[in-house]
Amino acid sequence: MDYKKTLEKFKPLIIIILLFSVVFFLRAEAYNISGAPDQSQDFYKDASGLPYFSEMDSYYNYRLTLNYLEKGMLGDTNINGSDWDLHSYYPPGRAVDYPPLIVYMTSFFYNVANLFGDIPLANVAFWTGAIIGSLCVIPAYLFVRRITNDYGGIAAGILVGTAPTYFAHTYAGFFDTDMFNILLPLLVIWFFVESILAKDIKTRAIFAALSAISLMVFSLAWVGYIFYLSILVMFVIAYLIVARFVLNDTKPVIEYPNKLKWFLDQKELFALGIVLVIGGLFVGIFNGFASILNSLYGLIGVNEIQALAQATSYPNVYVSVSELQIPTFINYASGLGGIILPNQASIVGGVGGLLAFLSGILGVGVLIWKVKSTYHTKKQSHSSKKNPKSKRKEKYAGKRKNVEEAQHPSMRMSKEELFNFKRENLLYAVLFIVWILMTGYAVTKGFRFISTFAVPISLCAGIFLGFAVIYIRENLKTASTLALVAFIAGALTIYPFGISTVVTLVAGLVMALIVLVIKKPEVRAPIVMSLVVLAVIAPSVSGANTIANSVVPGTDDGMWDSMSWVKNNTPNNTVVMSWWDFGHLFTAAADRPVTFDGGSQNTPRAYWIGKAMLTTNETLSAGIFRMLAFSGDQAYLTLDNYTNDSGKTAEILTATLGLSKDSAQNVMVTKYKLTAQEAQTILNYTHPAKETPFVFVASSDML
Repeated sequence: MDYKKTLEKFKPLIIIILLFSVVFFLRAEAYNISGAPDQSQDFYKDASGLPYFSEMDSYYNYRLTLNYLEKGMLGDTNINGSDWDLHSYYPPGRAVDYPPLIVYMTSFFYNVANLFGDIPLANVAFWTGAIIGSLCVIPAYLFVRRITNDYGGIAAGILVGTAPTYFAHTYAGFFDTDMFNILLPLLVIWFFVESILAKDIKTRAIFAALSAISLMVFSLAWVGYIFYLSILVMFVIAYLIVARFVLNDTKPVIEYPNKLKWFLDQKELFALGIVLVIGGLFVGIFNGFASILNSLYGLIGVNEIQALAQATSYPNVYVSVSELQIPTFINYASGLGGIILPNQASIVGGVGGLLAFLSGILGVGVLIWKVKSTYHTKKQSHSSKKNPKSKRKEKYAGKRKNVEEAQHPSMRMSKEELFNFKRENLLYAVLFIVWILMTGYAVTKGFRFISTFAVPISLCAGIFLGFAVIYIRENLKTASTLALVAFIAGALTIYPFGISTVVTLVAGLVMALIVLVIKKPEVRAPIVMSLVVLAVIAPSVSGANTIANSVVPGTDDGMWDSMSWVKNNTPNNTVVMSWWDFGHLFTAAADRPVTFDGGSQNTPRAYWIGKAMLTTNETLSAGIFRMLAFSGDQAYLTLDNYTNDSGKTAEILTATLGLSKDSAQNVMVTKYKLTAQEAQTILNYTHPAKETPFVFVASSDML
């Protein structure tokens, strides 16, 4: 008995460890870089055998972390009180206006790891995303478990932890800030709800403070943290309005001794007030109070995100950025699999597939139904005169009684308890409706927001499954009905893994036969309940496994060795010229500045680098590289002031960059009517007396 009590006590901890292990090991599979052919995998690993990072932003985060560990700041130097990056967008470089949490967290992991051995920073960074990304299962499980049960909590944890658009940015070797984009918002909202539901003022204040601290930490990871504060504000407003009509239990202010007593009794307003005050104070201290206003302006300007991908004077690189494209609702192009299974090509696929999406919507429906349903039937006392057939059945009957009371708690509730029960369900219903609507709107602004939408959908899917399995346990009694459910659930569990139709159907039949053979309700019911949960989470698990087994590093020995040569054989001020994709890699591997990179791609430099790469005029290419390496943007920005026409500026520079200095001056003055002084000013930027050294690097896909 003591053993069982101990097991029950530690069951949540055991489940959390198992959930974390499942999603972490799925992410860890990326270490094997199975997407690369076996015979060439060594080509994608560094000298220590560690695979290269999977994408280029990882190298930027790596370089900033290295700066922080070596210099105590994110930038290469400090200019006018700001960290300045001399490697990016050279010249003149740019301010390191970047959320630092990934640097702080990785530095902490690095210092801890090196207490036990000599662990390179690259190794620590390689695994950081997988560790942080897997932690999101903890609040997801605990959040939904409170609303339903362990079945619902487990489903929510797996669905959140394997959401395709999130998983694809948090597996081992993907070292980017996306790792925080589910864990921290979950903590913000979960702690906020716990604050509202707390029974005493002290606990309420503690949870509200934890929510505020989580918000502050999130502000160090993503400038869009303010979006989740707006969700809390809209949720409280919506809840107070709806509760006034549904609960009809508003106590006037005049009935309180003073306004402070009234405020302390307003659970929702109290929690929100704590978050606004403490959160605002902490964000202001760590990020600067001006950052709060900037975040608010950014939130107001969310509708302008798509404007980034519109036409500009120079060609707009953002037009080709997939994260800014508006996603389709369902991916019909890939047939049945594209509709049902997880993918990164649609909204439904991005949240875990059709079953997860529908379960999420049904979860909201269940919450609304629970608000509208009021159970007045009192629990009838069962006579003890009937002799149970066995002790096990008597024990199962006791468990069933407890389940019924958990499912319909109003059966034994007082009026006050019934009110709190209805209030809590209304709270969850309004929260998830607001959460889904606001993140759903965000999705209309680009693919990058699908992962934010996946969180409330996954949690609601867990809620639906949590109540669904109890319904199955309490209402589906006949063996044939349970066998049918087992058959469907078993087949749906196998289908996402791409096994043949025959095997899928056989698996369903086997599950049905097992249910038919087992006669004990206390064994048969949990099997069917587990199968239903597996049917919904299997597509996400399968999709995550596919992603992890398709990983190919973003670079290889050829590119890395080339950068090592540049590092060892060129002056420190040598500028690496190439398209922006590899910019972050070049700065980290060669320790040399680049013309532009993933943080500065949408500038006129993209036009000039593209022109230099595509033209057949080699002297023009050399002239473009010479101009960019020495003066950066100064030539065309200054010329724009003379011409007031970007097109004419491009024409003049195209006509003169490939010429000698004297010939270029002659063309500027005679053909384009610049004054001698204006021409000389431009020539100082395009034809300097002392050129800055540069190298041009082309990857195989550019040739």
